[in-house]
Amino acid sequence: MAHELTDGRRVFLSTLPAEVGERRLAFAVVLVSAAIFLTAVPFAKVPLAPVSAFIPIYQSTLAINDLITAVLLFGQFRFLRSRALLALASGYLFTAVMAVSHMLTFPGLFAPTGLLGAGPQSTAWLYMFWHAGFPLCVIAYVLFKGEGRETSQPRGRASVAVLSSVGAALVAVCGLTLLATTGQGSLPAIMQGNHYTPAMILIVSSVWGLSLLALVILWWRRQHSVLDLWLMVVMCAWLFDVGLSGVFNGGRFDLGFYAGRIYGLLAASFVLAVLLLENGALHARLALEHERDQRSLVRHAERLRILGAIDQAVIAEQSADSIAAAVIQPLRELLDVPRAIVNKFDLAAASVEWVAAAGRRRTYVGPGVRYSLALMGDVHALRKGEPQLIDVHALPPGPEVDALLASGVRWYMAVPMIAGGQLIGALSFGGDTREFRPEQINIAREVAAQLAIATAQTRLLERVKAQAAELEAKVRERTAELESFSYSVSHDLRAPLRAIDGYARMLEEDYAGRLDDEARRLLDVVRGSAKRMGQLIDDLLAFSRLGRQPTLPQRVEMTQMAREVAEELRGGREIAIEVSPLPPAHVDAALIRQAWLNLIGNALKYSAKKADARVDIGAREEAGENVYWVRDNGAGFDMRYAEKLFGVFQRLHRAEEFEGTGVGLAIVQRIVARHGGRVWAEGNPGEGACFSFSLPKGA
Repeated sequence: MAHELTDGRRVFLSTLPAEVGERRLAFAVVLVSAAIFLTAVPFAKVPLAPVSAFIPIYQSTLAINDLITAVLLFGQFRFLRSRALLALASGYLFTAVMAVSHMLTFPGLFAPTGLLGAGPQSTAWLYMFWHAGFPLCVIAYVLFKGEGRETSQPRGRASVAVLSSVGAALVAVCGLTLLATTGQGSLPAIMQGNHYTPAMILIVSSVWGLSLLALVILWWRRQHSVLDLWLMVVMCAWLFDVGLSGVFNGGRFDLGFYAGRIYGLLAASFVLAVLLLENGALHARLALEHERDQRSLVRHAERLRILGAIDQAVIAEQSADSIAAAVIQPLRELLDVPRAIVNKFDLAAASVEWVAAAGRRRTYVGPGVRYSLALMGDVHALRKGEPQLIDVHALPPGPEVDALLASGVRWYMAVPMIAGGQLIGALSFGGDTREFRPEQINIAREVAAQLAIATAQTRLLERVKAQAAELEAKVRERTAELESFSYSVSHDLRAPLRAIDGYARMLEEDYAGRLDDEARRLLDVVRGSAKRMGQLIDDLLAFSRLGRQPTLPQRVEMTQMAREVAEELRGGREIAIEVSPLPPAHVDAALIRQAWLNLIGNALKYSAKKADARVDIGAREEAGENVYWVRDNGAGFDMRYAEKLFGVFQRLHRAEEFEGTGVGLAIVQRIVARHGGRVWAEGNPGEGACFSFSLPKGA
């Protein structure tokens, strides 16, 4: 099932397919072991001297090896969640604990008949249980692996499965130890002193057959992993172990007894050695992957930095050429190529111009280098967004080709810069090989796209600025014409207006006795209208002068100015005026005084009919500006008409109710606008109004 596994899982012995070299090594180990086994078989019954230290050294080493192997396999199970690995790890844990139990019951080692209540048959039966239990676990490993449950998706908590398996192995060892010690009377006698009984042959042959069966089942499964391969080597050593120490020898302490246990130690060491080698290789791969990931993170961070720099430059309204110049050298280093160039296309002239170019030693910025568009490959394909791979040796000879070859560029890639469906240039980079990594091409695509957007936005911004400048010039011209016209008209209207008023006054003075009441009323109307017309002309002239009058900014104490204006306008009237402390401003004193005159004058005028008339003047600070306001409790207005208040000659009340020309608030708005501020009003009919204006804190 190796074909179903992901690349991340192929680093484990149980999932990594066995290669030809590993198969040959395993086969060589089996051949050498078999040769030694066949050589030792004729001498298996040769008696040797008992070595009292052999059993504890052998059993302890065996138990430690198997215990470490079990721990490593349990660790792989926690990641892979394979029942096959769980069964095999349990088998190794079973053998480790059985080796300890076997050692404790061995006669003459710790007690004449062994510990744990052992008798003359206990050690031999524990050996049989031990060497039969492990092949059964190997068979379970193969059967579970054949179920197709190799998945990295968690099915329950791995720690629960591991603890359950450990518990099952310990229970099995305790049960079999109890059977071999306390219950040895119910088992056939297979030892007589240090020699085997006839019943031993049948029992040990059955155990040997289990090992052979496990080997055959492992071999029958054709898709062998590395773990499968070395388990077959283990089972071969297990066969040689049982054969020499239980089938072909005569009893304890002969050549077969010692040689078989050496095979058993080798069997315990094969998988452990491969697992340890695997862990070392895995750590080495992890270190390499970590280093590769760190380099990748650094490249990705630089990639984001370059893209972010382009975005910030676009926001700062930098030119496309300066943006390209700022990023071309970092981009070349990120791509790890000898040369990188930002090219601007002139499709009509079939030519290309350098915007910025970077080599290993220097960076070239600015226009001047031009060459044929043919050096960029297939222009039609570039229009479709397809990068072009160009062989420098295949280009027509020329100074450009010579320069590329001199800088070490044999092949280069041209990545199109397209914005709004229009091909505007290409990002080219190259080196001495035609192989470019996908990561390089992706980075170049991203940067080319951002540079294309920056170029398009820069061009659009330049057009917008040019159109705005042109429009502003036309507006200034038209405004100047209108103001000049208004001034001329206002000035020219004064002469006939003075004549009308003068003749009306002469009639009133010289012919007063001949005029009846109606005639005198009509003359009053004529003179009042002339006076009103004169006031309108004066206001119109004042309004037009605001557009031509230069501002003279200076520090103005707004509190003092507002109080002076309020006292000046109040005269002797009994109106409550409260002026709160106001922040100073850097403004034209004459213009701002005019604004205060108009606003406070309006407040006094529209609240004059109130018995408890009151005017409040104050200010507040907001983000980046100071807001000044004048509030009264007078006539007020309907908020639906608030926008009309600041238009020239716009009034919300009849002249009979409140005198005025409707220019004062328009003057206020123009004064405040010339200082970079804004004006607005709030009110309710009969409840008063509040007029506010803001000035930048730098004003």
